Amino acid sequence: MAYERKTVPLRRTGGSRSVVVPKSWLDELGIEARVDLVRTDAGIMIERPHGETPSIEDEPEFAHFLHFLAKDALAHPEQLGDVGVLTEGDDELFRGVETD
Repeated sequence: MAYERKTVPLRRTGGSRSVVVPKSWLDELGIEARVDLVRTDAGIMIERPHGETPSIEDEPEFAHFLHFLAKDALAHPEQLGDVGVLTEGDDELFRGVETD
């Protein structure tokens, strides 16, 4: 197998360095929003995350939803409820169930 090689500059990002990886390479490998960086004796490899469970926080719509909730809560604080009242009785509901 022939490997492709591309020399790219390292950019400053805060106190770290960043690099731009060609989108076509990421697409071909099925890499989307996160990667594993693997340090080896030969260098640094970029891989698809192993065994990572997708998180709702990775979904672009999640940020929009949180923004909507915050905006609505600020516009209508009278509609906010007491979380203590909301969770009253949960002890009975979860009795005998182990939670994380």
